Amino acid sequence: MLCVSIILCTFAANITQIMAKVRITAIRQTVYTDLMAKYENPIEHACSVQEGQQWISIDGKCPEGLCLAAWESMHQFVEQLSQGKGNFYDGWMQNPMSAMISCNDGFRPFSFYIEAIEESTQTVEQPSQPIPPTLSTDKAEGRIQKLILAIGDQTMPRRQIIAYLGLKQRSRRNFMDNYLRPAIARGYVVLAYPDSPNKPEQAYRLSANGLARWAQLTTTNTQ
Repeated sequence: MLCVSIILCTFAANITQIMAKVRITAIRQTVYTDLMAKYENPIEHACSVQEGQQWISIDGKCPEGLCLAAWESMHQFVEQLSQGKGNFYDGWMQNPMSAMISCNDGFRPFSFYIEAIEESTQTVEQPSQPIPPTLSTDKAEGRIQKLILAIGDQTMPRRQIIAYLGLKQRSRRNFMDNYLRPAIARGYVVLAYPDSPNKPEQAYRLSANGLARWAQLTTTNTQ
């Protein structure tokens, strides 16, 4: 029995070692006001989730503060990703270790991007492939790289970032949809005040992964 116990303990330890953290990012909410007016009884504070909010699931468990209704919709995907499983629906996502899941609110569904993030003792995760010396020719990736270069090692409010990018201040939707949200979804940018996403003084900075990407971009562009 002692030998069996040792084997089981070793097996459990190995499982713990391979469990990955899963990052959950609130990407976008769609509100169907016509359906709400026609079918829903008036309700206050129906959803407290804000765009850009992030949570980290450890060992496939529901992170503190995440909407339970949203968790019900995504928990199976989170559990699979935490176990190193992915590639849902045979090539559905560009990143095979990710998924885009909506909550089950039919009137105001929120879309969440969930992705496995590797366990590491390092503070900065190095890209698996070298960054090319010039900005990517892919438009979406190119915009993200421009945003990373604009923010750099600073913490900047939205208006300042827009100005650095040379965009018009009235093009907020373009900035949010094509620059900021994709960068947040890929884990390169985080909120300076994640607990107060609607804070008037809200600003943005690069994550550890974002700083690693920025260092690569600035190095290759000066060579």
